Amino acid sequence: MRSDANQGELALDAPMHVLLACRSEDQAVQICLALAERRLGRDQQTVALLCGWKSDSCLSEIANPRHSRKMPASRRDRFALATGCNLHTQFIAYATAKAASNPTERDAAHIAAAACMAEWGMAA
Repeated sequence: MRSDANQGELALDAPMHVLLACRSEDQAVQICLALAERRLGRDQQTVALLCGWKSDSCLSEIANPRHSRKMPASRRDRFALATGCNLHTQFIAYATAKAASNPTERDAAHIAAAACMAEWGMAA
């Protein structure tokens, strides 16, 4: 992202509970598009143009769960700026990290328990 951008131009990170509730990349795109419309008044066509597409058909396919089309990595930063939200980028990073570590359910429970204990100020 540009370092000389105004604060209002920067994309905001989604809250953790929204990121964790997001089930797929297309759902993250749909949420970002909804935020762009509500927060910035930008419809899907405007977001597509700001991302560099000539029409919004590619973006429609990316947001549709029935299509397997994914957002190109080269357009992710533009999409975040156009929608004002980093949720899509956050979801990709989270899914990649989760796939790389792939802890068992027991390991995930121990990690969550340790995080709770740390938050509560107790020794794990």
